[in-house]
Amino acid sequence: GIVGVWKVTAFASRSPGAEWEIRATPYLSQYVFTEKHYSYMYVPGQSPRRRFAGDPNSPTDAEKVEAYNSLVAATGAYSLSGQTLTLTALVHKNPNEMDGVPLTYTVELDGNTLRMVIANPPFMPGREVRTVLTRVE
Repeated sequence: GIVGVWKVTAFASRSPGAEWEIRATPYLSQYVFTEKHYSYMYVPGQSPRRRFAGDPNSPTDAEKVEAYNSLVAATGAYSLSGQTLTLTALVHKNPNEMDGVPLTYTVELDGNTLRMVIANPPFMPGREVRTVLTRVE
C-alpha cells in the first residue's frame, strides 16, 4: 500500500490530452501516509529556501511573501479505493484549500513508485498534474 514515507521524484503538467511538460523537481520534499492520514511539504524549485536577512522573528513583508511562495504544505485525512486517492485537507498553506472539498487523484502504485494524477486542481485550473513519489521507507 501507500503507507510510508515518500519523496517527490518528478512533476509534470499538461493541458488535457497534450504531452506532459516536465516541471522542476522540488529541492526538498516529504510525503507521509499513515493508515488514514497524510502530510506533505515540499520546497518547489531547484534551490534551498532563502534565509531571512535580519531578525528571523521580524522578516520584512517581501521576505514573508518569498517564504510563503517557497513552501507547499498540507495535512489531513485520505482514503484510497482502487486507483482513486482522495485527500481532504485539515490544514493547508493555502487557506482556500481548507474548505472541506477533497482533491481526487488517479493513482498507480508500482513497487516503490507512486504516480498521482489530478485533473483540474484548484492550484492549476484547466490542467492535469502528475506527481511521482518514490518510497523512502
